[in-house]
Amino acid sequence: MKFLSVLLSITGLLMCTANAVAVTEYDFEMIIFEDKSGRYSNSEQWQHELLESGTLMTSFESQSQTGASKPVSNDSAASIKRIKGIGLGGYAKKLKSSKRYNVLVHKAWRQAGLGHKDAFDIPIDSRPSGATQQAIDTHIQGNIRIVLARYLHFYADMIYKQPRTDTAPVWYDPESRLYKQYPIKSHRRMRSKELHYLDHPMVGILIKAMPVETKEEAG
Repeated sequence: MKFLSVLLSITGLLMCTANAVAVTEYDFEMIIFEDKSGRYSNSEQWQHELLESGTLMTSFESQSQTGASKPVSNDSAASIKRIKGIGLGGYAKKLKSSKRYNVLVHKAWRQAGLGHKDAFDIPIDSRPSGATQQAIDTHIQGNIRIVLARYLHFYADMIYKQPRTDTAPVWYDPESRLYKQYPIKSHRRMRSKELHYLDHPMVGILIKAMPVETKEEAG
């Protein structure tokens, strides 16, 4: 009888496992904001990181050419679903009401958790649609990428651009007459359900991931 009881317990455990929660997708919400005071824009530590657009090739683009990552495609874009958000709205509201900070990007989306081989770049561009070059103020553009391994990994490879107010000579691209450009490159290992803050002297990033839980039907 004891053996039968153990067998029934194991059978029950297997049945529960068949109906267990399976995570295949994640909801993300991200806020990218700038410090409007620009306290560090002229700091000596940033002089060597000033970039001119004619010399710029992001690491994601380089990896894409070698097959190490996958650029966003129509199929990849279709797999990203816009959602309302997962709880960062309050942070965005506080940042927008602050005199010190300015929200550049606030977006929420759902996507599958993909490994290094299948992960793709998600384009980020804070410039308003249809804006003319002369009307564009400080902005950020580039890519982010989410990779699922043992943990979620968040990669950012972007350029933060500030209008130029100096008369320094133009180095390469004509756009360098308009902007100072700073690289925003970051990697963070993430735990889902936790808020993560990526700090940078010029730009801050808040990001959170929540697993999308679905019950698998028993076979």
